[in-house]
Amino acid sequence: MNQSDFKNLPVETQLYARRLVDLGFDRTRVFGLFVMLGIYVGGPNTQEKIDALFSDLQLVLPIDRTKNIDEVIGHLYDGYDQLLNEFCFRSGIEFNFREVKVPKVEKSFYIVYLKDEGLLDKSIKSVQKLAEATRLFDSFIFSLGQSSVKRGATLSEAFLCGIFQMQLHAQIDTKGTMQIAEVIKGLMPPFISRCFNSLISGKVDYFVGLESGQIALLDLMQPMEQKYAQQMWGFQSSLFYSKGNVIEGIDDLDTGRWFEWVLKKAKEFNITYPSNLLAFSKSNITLSGLPSWDQD
Repeated sequence: MNQSDFKNLPVETQLYARRLVDLGFDRTRVFGLFVMLGIYVGGPNTQEKIDALFSDLQLVLPIDRTKNIDEVIGHLYDGYDQLLNEFCFRSGIEFNFREVKVPKVEKSFYIVYLKDEGLLDKSIKSVQKLAEATRLFDSFIFSLGQSSVKRGATLSEAFLCGIFQMQLHAQIDTKGTMQIAEVIKGLMPPFISRCFNSLISGKVDYFVGLESGQIALLDLMQPMEQKYAQQMWGFQSSLFYSKGNVIEGIDDLDTGRWFEWVLKKAKEFNITYPSNLLAFSKSNITLSGLPSWDQD
């Protein structure tokens, strides 16, 4: 990252961006994440929800909302129409975009055309699995960031470019624009989702202190019942910490060794808290095909 990328950003947000680089983002992808954030935030919503959203965002991305956005970033904005065409196409989601007819013109127009623009990962036909979501979003974020990097924008300006794109779409098709924002947020893989949600919530300082392996777990645990989530958080902490200190080498484990480590710690956790653990299932349904902690 260049120091000029951080113009008008709080120190906490600068540390957040540098943490993304530590986690494997290159500079282009960092910019792309900020553009994608703008695309989501720029989706139409009620004034109450917009004000609530920006009350948190302003903590990490302070912008002057009284200025005309096109006057601020018009010279930097290239448009993301083709990228949105292909992202929506490769998502596999069924959209309902408004058909726009122009007098004396036979052709109909839409804010998005579901087609292959040759810009994103060609292996993705629809998002059904975590790996597909990860590959699609990685190529999407990288492609979104290229224009901002090329034109020398700041991260704040990249964010505004994303907002501007959606404001233009919303003038033509409000419901369709809302669908795009919802699909982008809904399809995110857990790791990128946590990076993204840390900005939206204005809590980047907490994100910076997380171990890399913890980041995806946060979003996976949020839908859980509170007591169950607390136990899950206690267990995952045992994967990364011992007596309050970080266990060295966890981030270097490959998939097989990571699974062995998790299995080992799960057995230890079960022995340590045998009477306090909540049941995996409270229903009367017999669960089959699940691994047992007592078997290899």
